[in-house]
This record gives sequence, structure tokens and C-alpha cells, in this order.
Amino acid sequence: MSNFYDHLDPDIKTILLAQIRNVWTHNSTSLEGNSLTLGETDFILEEGLTIQGKPLKDHNEVYGHAKAIELIYALLNSSPLNITRQDIFSLHETVLTEHIRDVDQPVGNWKSQSNFTTYVGEDNKQAWREYPFPQNIDSLMSQWLANLNVGLSSTYTSQEAASVYADLHLSFVSIHPFFDGNGRMARLLANLPVLKSGFPPIVVPEEDRYQYKLVLSNYQNTIPDLADLSDLKQLPDNGEKHNFVVLCNGYWKETINLLDKANEIQEKRALNAKQN
Repeated sequence: MSNFYDHLDPDIKTILLAQIRNVWTHNSTSLEGNSLTLGETDFILEEGLTIQGKPLKDHNEVYGHAKAIELIYALLNSSPLNITRQDIFSLHETVLTEHIRDVDQPVGNWKSQSNFTTYVGEDNKQAWREYPFPQNIDSLMSQWLANLNVGLSSTYTSQEAASVYADLHLSFVSIHPFFDGNGRMARLLANLPVLKSGFPPIVVPEEDRYQYKLVLSNYQNTIPDLADLSDLKQLPDNGEKHNFVVLCNGYWKETINLLDKANEIQEKRALNAKQN
């Protein structure tokens, strides 16, 4: 496997990975309401200090997500490369560091109660969405894990990688296997095939929060009887899914720019070494 940073000198690689960690962490937590800016996220992770006046919860979310990114890279380097249910549970425990253990809201295990969200329907009225029943989650996630591991058995072009990411992301958030943290988990885990194919992670930008959430909601509205979902083959392959693939291709912009800058610095160093 060739990582997107393998060709870089150690110091350039270290800086690039820190930049991507900060951008990934900031945007993914901000999508869920975290109030820390990118600059504050960078400061917290680089200096290990807190920001006065900011909630402890927000700090914990940032630390948890940054640690989870480390786990993602570690999973990619495991041999054999086969993601398990326990790997997902461990990642969930890392992401949700701020939660107190509760039998009704388990951390590191599937949800034990039904979960819901609200959305505005085509009639411009508030509506409820119920995610798949808890009793269906273990089977659904077994199917999802099988799809993930199939995805990890191949190397993709950028277009293919974005499509695989979108499919894994959409199916995960539609299953909604945890009581909390589903979005952050989806944005981490769906990047595994992307990273394995030698690309930097796809990072959903916080400024696109409305469009991102809307496309996910529109897709879930096309799933008949979502609460009764028991087979991932029931998930539609339709225009709404294609719209998400298109969005995901655009969500690469920031990490690609960071990688391009690192490559530029690496090439400049190599040129200087030749001239000297």
C-alpha cells in the first residue's frame, strides 16, 4: 500500500499530517455544532492547552476526533487489513470521549433504543425520521463491514474512490448504528478505502453544512420504511446518491491543496540539494 505521504521527508510529512488532522477534526466536529475555530483546534492539538471560555465538551470532541484519526491510520497499517466490529467499537469509544457511560446510550456498542431526527418535508412541514430498529443493527452493520472490507481489497482512481466513500458514508448514516457520533464515525470510516488508494482524506467543509445535511436527508427520504431496513440491498441507487458523489469529489479540495503545497516544498528542497 502506498500512502499519500510516503514520498515526503519526515519533517514535511509530520507537518502535512498535522495540518490534515486539524482540518479534518475541525470540520467534522463543527458539522456537529462544535464552537472551536480552526485556529483554536490547531492550538489545542499542538500545544495541549485549553481555550478560555470555550466548553470542555468542545475540547474533548477535538481530542477524541484527533485520536480517532490516529486509529484510522493504524488500522490501515494492520495486517491482515480486515476491519472488525470491535475496531468500530474502539473507534466509537475514542470519538465519544465526552460521554458518561449509560446503559441506554452505550459507547462502544450499537444503540439500544430507537433514534430519530426531524426534517422539513416537501409539504414544507416538520416531519419525523426513524432510523433502523436496534434489533436490525447488528445484521446491517455486518453487511456494511463486509462492503467496507471489499472496498479495502481494491485500489481506486480518484473518481472511483469518491464513489466508494459516498456509498459507505450514505449507508452508514442511514443505518445510524449508534445513539450519537454517527456522522463523525461515517466521515472517518468511509475514508479508509480513500486513504488505502493513496489519496488524502475527503473532508466535508463546515461551510457546506446545510447542503451536506440536505443531500443526506433527501437521500434518506427516498428509502422506503427506513425504520424497517434489514438489508443494505434495499438502499436505492438514485439521483440523490449521485448528487452526494458529486459533492464528495468537491470535498477533496482542501486536503488536496495541503498535499500540493507539501509536494511543492519537497520538490523545492530536492532542487536545492541538486544545485548545492
